[in-house]
Amino acid sequence: MSIEPLLHKAQKFLDAKGVNRNEYALDSQLTAGFGELVIKPINSFWLTYTTERPKKFDAALFSNEFHAVNYFIFRLIGETETIDWATI
Repeated sequence: MSIEPLLHKAQKFLDAKGVNRNEYALDSQLTAGFGELVIKPINSFWLTYTTERPKKFDAALFSNEFHAVNYFIFRLIGETETIDWATI
């Protein structure tokens, strides 16, 4: 699965959970504000972090995009449920 469909699915899931889009940024720190959670691909890895421009905090690096997105969602909503990507 390419990055765009996966991030679109993540956004749909977060919208359904009522997470404000101002709390996170998908694929670009440029859209992130102070203290937002960011997820973005870097080469063959995925990076999640909290941003306080221009610094990054609480960074986590993943080699698998599904693990990265699941962790990103966990950080935003604090739930441990398994995401059924086929239903999104």
